Amino acid sequence: MFEIQSDLNINDHIRTFEVPIKFTRKQLENMLLAVQADADAASDSDEASNSADVATTLAVKKATDLIEITKRRSRLVSAANLFADPAWFILLDLFVRQHSGLDTSVSSACHASFSPVTTALRHIAILTERNIIVRRFDPRDQRRVYLELTEETREEIQRILLTDDYNDLVVGS
Repeated sequence: MFEIQSDLNINDHIRTFEVPIKFTRKQLENMLLAVQADADAASDSDEASNSADVATTLAVKKATDLIEITKRRSRLVSAANLFADPAWFILLDLFVRQHSGLDTSVSSACHASFSPVTTALRHIAILTERNIIVRRFDPRDQRRVYLELTEETREEIQRILLTDDYNDLVVGS
């Protein structure tokens, strides 16, 4: 009747600490070069069979990093809300969660938007109308609605994440 998550997953959320971390541009560039070197090494070893998996993993890593950067910079200018882009944050969260095999409820997507619930709901409605995301009812509880990226959207987000340059994001924020 109930699905029980492993204690590891639950404890990971409980033991998460928000610690502001400051990096210089050079430190961020070095970290990104190291990630790229790891990706290059991984893609060299299983080039043909795992290239799609490596690309997806890299895109998910970059999306996760972008979400973390957003959390940090929102603490910096939380009152001004200068970096708000609710639709993009919803899409990034859906991308990461879908890759992890997790369902994303509407309330979870609203939380991921870093915006007021009404603003997030408006963006979810627009994304649904434009067939960028789809709504799926929980088969066990028809009151609960999950959101998913369409396959085309998932592929486009992955392409964007793999072709955009981190330096644009660091300088812009």
